[in-house]
Amino acid sequence: MFDRCDVSTLAVVDTALAAARRLGHGHLGTEHLLLALLQHRQLLPDAVATLLPGDPQVVIARLAGIMGEPPPPDAELLNTLGIDLERVRSAVRSTFSEDAIARMQQPVHQPWQPWRRPTRRCPSLLAGGMGVAPRVKRAFERADHHARRRQRLAIAPADLLMGLVEVEDAMSNRLLRSAGVDPSQVRRLLLDAAG
Repeated sequence: MFDRCDVSTLAVVDTALAAARRLGHGHLGTEHLLLALLQHRQLLPDAVATLLPGDPQVVIARLAGIMGEPPPPDAELLNTLGIDLERVRSAVRSTFSEDAIARMQQPVHQPWQPWRRPTRRCPSLLAGGMGVAPRVKRAFERADHHARRRQRLAIAPADLLMGLVEVEDAMSNRLLRSAGVDPSQVRRLLLDAAG
C-alpha cells in the first residue's frame, strides 16, 4: 500500500503512526493521517493549507469527543486478566530465540481457504504491530488513482488528502466537518491546484 508513496508522504505516514500510538489507538485510521497532514501542512498547496484547521490539538480534542476515551492498551487489558504481556514476550524470546518476535512480523503464506480468514492478531499483539483500517486502504487506493490520473510517479501528500476526502464515511471527513471545513471544498481546491 505504501510502495507508491513519495518521501514526503512516507513522512506523513510515520507521523500518523506516531499519533496513533500517542493516542493509544491500536490501528492506523484516516483520523491519524489527517492529524499528520495538519502537522505537515507545508507539503500541501497554500489554498488548501489555509482552509484546514490550524491547531492539531483542537482536532485531537474533537476526535476524543467523537470517539470517547480510547480503550486501554493491550498490555492493560491483558493485565486485568492477570497476564503480564512483557513476561509473555520475554518467555517467547527465551523459549524460541531472540529474534522470534521479529519473525512474527513477517508475512505468513497460507493456502487460500475460502472458509477461513487467516489472522495474525496474537502474533501482532506479541510483536507490538498496528493494524490499518479499511478506510485508510480505500483512501490510498483513491490517492493512487488520483496520482496516476495526474501522471505522477508517486503519491504526494496532496493526493493522500484527496484520497481521504473522497472516502465519504471516513473519520477524517467527520473531523473536518466538526471543525467547520467542508471536505468537498477541500476536494475542489485540490483539483484547482492540480489542474
